[in-house]
Amino acid sequence: MSMKEVLRPACDGLTVGIKLTKPVNFVVQKELFANTSPAILAALTAARSKLLCECKDFAKPTPSQWDIERALFQTEAYFQSASEYLSLVKGFVERSIPIDSTTDEKEGLLSSDSVQLVSNVSFTCCEWLDISSMTSLHSLNAYHEYAHALLAIGCVGLQRANDLSQIMLRSRDFEFDEPKLKEAYNLLLRVAGIFNAVLSWLGSSSSTAPTELSEDNLAQWRAEQSRAGNPDIQSLQRVKDFENGTLCKILHGVALAQAQELVLLRGVTKEVVDWVLMGKLAMDISRRYGDLCPPAKWKPWLDWKMTYYVGLSSYYQGVAEWAKNDGNSCAQAIAQFQSAKEQLSPLQNKEVERSKAIIDRDLDIATARNRSVYLEQVPAPQPPLDPVSLVQVQSFQPVHPHSLWDEAAHSKSTLAGPSTTSSSAPAAPPVQYADTSSGCSCAVM
Repeated sequence: MSMKEVLRPACDGLTVGIKLTKPVNFVVQKELFANTSPAILAALTAARSKLLCECKDFAKPTPSQWDIERALFQTEAYFQSASEYLSLVKGFVERSIPIDSTTDEKEGLLSSDSVQLVSNVSFTCCEWLDISSMTSLHSLNAYHEYAHALLAIGCVGLQRANDLSQIMLRSRDFEFDEPKLKEAYNLLLRVAGIFNAVLSWLGSSSSTAPTELSEDNLAQWRAEQSRAGNPDIQSLQRVKDFENGTLCKILHGVALAQAQELVLLRGVTKEVVDWVLMGKLAMDISRRYGDLCPPAKWKPWLDWKMTYYVGLSSYYQGVAEWAKNDGNSCAQAIAQFQSAKEQLSPLQNKEVERSKAIIDRDLDIATARNRSVYLEQVPAPQPPLDPVSLVQVQSFQPVHPHSLWDEAAHSKSTLAGPSTTSSSAPAAPPVQYADTSSGCSCAVM
């Protein structure tokens, strides 16, 4: 039984697609952004165009920006541009700006300080495709735009990882394609962190309280609780892509499961393989897919994955027994191969047919050896292995308001000069909110 002919994982990814958006020129949207610096508007326009999500018409099958530029994709450059756009948008929810105060003095602290909070600025010029319902909608405000953009960035990363996986599976030269495997692996861990960040932004993180009582964790938890009660963010629950955080929870789970598949793929193609460990990894993949609660359109695909990896785990147990090269182990290998064959029997597609052929081949070899040499009775299959995970989410890096916001505030303060109102109180400083990024560093292969 040649190691290079051993059954490999099915690394085809979930096809979600790109979360498309129509091009926007913020500079010409003067009615919406009258009090926003032209430099910020120009930067918003430039950064948004680098999200690779633009499409002029959602209804027509014209090539999108991603279709045109996917071959030139550079991971670090893309995420740098994406972070720049997010930091510009975040300024609208975490900054206040000075405004000219030439009217009569009004009552209240805010008017006397001559500042205007910018979180209520409308972003209705930004139109997005809701990938859950395949309908178009507009961002109501900066909170909505931030959530849409963050989800779109995660979808681009997931699509890129799937493209790399397909290239590897077509070539089957895993030693040559190892750089692609590593890039896809790290991308999947990274986008899992992005989907976590969307959940955190929605205030619907899976954890209800910080596990470690550090200041950063407590601040993050308090910020999430605050956002959970923010009406601007809660209105996102009316958008299918963000309803109950369901889509992001599924994509987060799928990204980690697919990363584990790549770990398994690299493991079984090495010269020396720990087959018991491979079986445990396969069980973890099956568990991850089985734990998800998908919409109806994705359930058959997730059920297929869950069943396939249970069979794969049993097969790897059989290979581990076969490698012991004795009578009892040969009989046990037969039992495991038979179990794997039964698990895969309901599944039908090209990949499974190839897998079934490999299992039948190895079952025939082990059966012939037992009949001619060992004459051992075939026992019951072994219990399923305990799952083992070798993947860890790569946290989404903190995004703070862009430095252009500070420059714009300073410029407006300078141009305004001394206050023309009777109040001489100094302007209030910009409001600083807690950093809401979370997660942990990934384990690099």
